[in-house]
Amino acid sequence: MDPISEQDGSQDWATVPIATLIEHILARYHRVHRQQLAELIPLARRVESVHAEHPACPLGLAEHLDTMAHELESHMQKEERILFPLLEQGLPAAGLPPVMVMRQEHELHLKALERLMELARQLEVPEGACKSWQNLLIGLGALRSDLLAHMKLENEVLFV
Repeated sequence: MDPISEQDGSQDWATVPIATLIEHILARYHRVHRQQLAELIPLARRVESVHAEHPACPLGLAEHLDTMAHELESHMQKEERILFPLLEQGLPAAGLPPVMVMRQEHELHLKALERLMELARQLEVPEGACKSWQNLLIGLGALRSDLLAHMKLENEVLFV
């Protein structure tokens, strides 16, 4: 199933007013990403600390998540402070310089997700993984799915 449909119900986001779509993005994605990363970073640090000797330990994951959190926060702030107000004023997204920047940053977020998957060994639960490690992998899967759906919604609906 398509991630947008799966996570956003049957709503056709291309037919709603731009302000409604932006409200949805803020509530469903921006707020959720901030919460996810705030929970995942300390959890990754704990797993790395406790299981550092385990051959499947995702060493470097917490640092990578921290970098992702800073980059994503910067990206979301640009949307919230610059791009979204322009779009709400009725300016067309196509060709707007901030939209081009956001699309470029989405490509960087995709690369960061690829690295996340490498560090987390494709989210496969290793033998001997404790509940915290299992929860970390579940949370990483949710973050990945949400971020992909978020970017797709913006790229294919908001930015056109």
